[in-house]
Amino acid sequence: MRVLALTLSTLLAAGVGAVNLPGHRHHAAAAAAHAARDNGPTNDSSTSSLTIPNPLCKNDYWLGKIAHQGLAPFVGAGYKVFRNVRDYGAYGDGSHDDTKAINDAISDGNRCAPAPNGCTGSTKTPALIYFPAGTYLVKGSIIDYYYTQLIGDPTPGCMPILKAAEGYRERFLIDGDLYVDRSTPEKPNNFVLAWGATNVFWRQIANFEIDISAAPSDALVAGIHWPTGQATSLSNIIFRMAPRTNTMQQGLFIEEGSGGYMGDLTFIGGDQALVVGNQQFTMRNLIISGANIAVKQLWSWGWTYVGVSITDCGIGFDFTSAAVGSITIVDSVIKNTEVGITFNDTSPPPPLNNNFAFENIDFVNVDKAITGEKGGVVVAGGTFNLPAWGRGHKDTGKSGPQTFQGPFTPNARPSSLVSGTKYYTRSKPQYEGVPLSSFVSARDAGAKGNGVTDDTAALNKLFASAAAKNKIVFLDAGIYRVTETIKIPAGSRIIGEAAYPVILSSGAFFTNAFKPKPVIQIGKPGAKGSIEWSNTIVSTQGAQAGAILIEFNLEVHRNDAPSGLWDVHTRIGGFAGSNLQLSDCPKTPNTEITVLNLNQQCIAAFMSIHVTKHAKGLYMENTWFWVADHDIEDGANNQQITVYAGRGLLIESSKGQIWLYGTSVEHHQMYEYQLVDTEEIFMGQIQTETAYYQNNPGAQLPFTQNKKYYDPSFGPGDFGWALRVVDSKKVFIYGAGLYSFFDNYNVHCSDEGTTTRCQKRIFSLEKSSISVYNLNTVGTTYMITIDGVDTARFTENLDGFIASVALFRNP
Repeated sequence: MRVLALTLSTLLAAGVGAVNLPGHRHHAAAAAAHAARDNGPTNDSSTSSLTIPNPLCKNDYWLGKIAHQGLAPFVGAGYKVFRNVRDYGAYGDGSHDDTKAINDAISDGNRCAPAPNGCTGSTKTPALIYFPAGTYLVKGSIIDYYYTQLIGDPTPGCMPILKAAEGYRERFLIDGDLYVDRSTPEKPNNFVLAWGATNVFWRQIANFEIDISAAPSDALVAGIHWPTGQATSLSNIIFRMAPRTNTMQQGLFIEEGSGGYMGDLTFIGGDQALVVGNQQFTMRNLIISGANIAVKQLWSWGWTYVGVSITDCGIGFDFTSAAVGSITIVDSVIKNTEVGITFNDTSPPPPLNNNFAFENIDFVNVDKAITGEKGGVVVAGGTFNLPAWGRGHKDTGKSGPQTFQGPFTPNARPSSLVSGTKYYTRSKPQYEGVPLSSFVSARDAGAKGNGVTDDTAALNKLFASAAAKNKIVFLDAGIYRVTETIKIPAGSRIIGEAAYPVILSSGAFFTNAFKPKPVIQIGKPGAKGSIEWSNTIVSTQGAQAGAILIEFNLEVHRNDAPSGLWDVHTRIGGFAGSNLQLSDCPKTPNTEITVLNLNQQCIAAFMSIHVTKHAKGLYMENTWFWVADHDIEDGANNQQITVYAGRGLLIESSKGQIWLYGTSVEHHQMYEYQLVDTEEIFMGQIQTETAYYQNNPGAQLPFTQNKKYYDPSFGPGDFGWALRVVDSKKVFIYGAGLYSFFDNYNVHCSDEGTTTRCQKRIFSLEKSSISVYNLNTVGTTYMITIDGVDTARFTENLDGFIASVALFRNP
């Protein structure tokens, strides 16, 4: 995704308590992975009673019983996409060592493995590793692979347990990105991540209890190591650690990457429940109890916490690292804790780090609510609700930047966006408790998924039939080539297998840029109802200048739950079968690109996703709409490519009621996010990147302005907008990272300390009202343009590598 990955100089696999950790990109800040313990209360959460699966658990979860016919079209016929760990010799009885069996299940089939000179990435070998109910004893690290899902049975009482054996001293129980030795005589002791963290995409871990409580008290052990990029997730996981009085244990460790989303996580005990650093993340519904430090933030550009509950901890949120950029916390509670939130910004005003925006935080029996420099009390403790509090830079759009620290007026939340007093949230459905008879397989319905056969008719027939019969579609792993629009009617429920089934548009139907057509159409214009859709990628093959990958039209019935898209991504170019790889679409920075010589075969999509004016009620979580900037497949070594797609996410819903949690849109020509004539929109930590090839060509090519889709107009030298909001109101953004790293593939325009930037403008606000907490930009001279007037110059809002405004409202 980005080639300037944050890298660590060293991290040994076990027994090391500190890491040379980068803070902001190009500006390294040493930070301890194991921070000093506080002197907080010692009211520990007991971990003595292990959660044992219900002995009456029948292993009836549909995913373990359904026929698995998924394909990986680019590998041999014997390749297994679905792997049950029991088939590889795992006992799950709590006494046999299941480490080898689990790792064998993950590695089987010549997959993209972490190794000193191993695979750099691949979409060819997807795998779903399934764990039935049981306690799986682990004596060595479980090594996760690229393009992999580790999935347990989510049925209550049946969730599998991964339990560290007594004496366990490996650094991580699950290692999501192994440190490998790439030492040379010139670079001794060069331990680096097997895959650059910002290029680790499309994988999940869900439905486990991770129990490391038996590890020795002096062993630095973490449950999961998860340096990662977009389209990845951790969900429905319990991290169980030893009581915090005498332990070094950590639940989750993240040192770098460009996320990302995770949610529905519970942490019990330990020294530090979460130790995290990444460019940006959305974390939702975290429950943390009995830790010395609930959240230790190593660094960030932007981070949004939604619905965090912290109980009986020494410190709730520790933001004392100088490398912490901006943080947003919403709808959270801190209870029976000595220090709720602490920071330690010692920079002279205006502050150079620690931009904060907190809204609707309940403090219950907290000794000190917020402490600042040298532990000084900023907000006194007690039991109370903090409506809104922040610090850093604020900009009203009509005056220069101002610094502030203290309370401010919270957003006036529309009733349509909240449940009670909190913003509406909804977890991805996994259909536990639903009988196998309620599912219908795409392969059984006649679709081939081999990347060659035209599956249009089979999929359209399947989706219509399943919705009519109230069945859930199981989209088996594979590549489903389609040559006309696939129609998903109201009432549909669709879940994909493994990482991930791909619906791939192909052929002349989608080639006319002046008559664009949807690849996936969710409801006809004017239709009412809702759908549920998860774990799927929509893509294009070759020249598809008229392809709108997803068109959403449905209006939810009054008082019904909104439609939901979870882990539904668009991926344009850069993968096997796309015909848009390195050999097809190489970058050409040394050739001036004009309308005459632009590579027409690499014009790959009209738009990624269109939420039309008819739509109302849509919840999107962990969705990534990506135009490839590099070739994913091993052998290409992540080399950059030039693929063109006109537009990213367009929302023109006149009735709104739309939530975006943990969404990213990258590398489109005209814009990434565009909101037109809409209202009542929640956006939680959005993230963008400008196309790397711009300004060669700029935002004028290859697509020309189409007023039907409210396209912006561009002049020579203009770059695309990261975010454009037109004639809209009641738009609430809780964290935004708008990044421009390149000018014609030259990265130095985004170097820290340079006075020139990659592009002049990045965020356009036109006759609209909006509230933004923690607007963060990279590589742009002006952070905001209001009705054509540039404001918020980056030099006035520096926050380490990024420029940051903690609070922006207009009007």
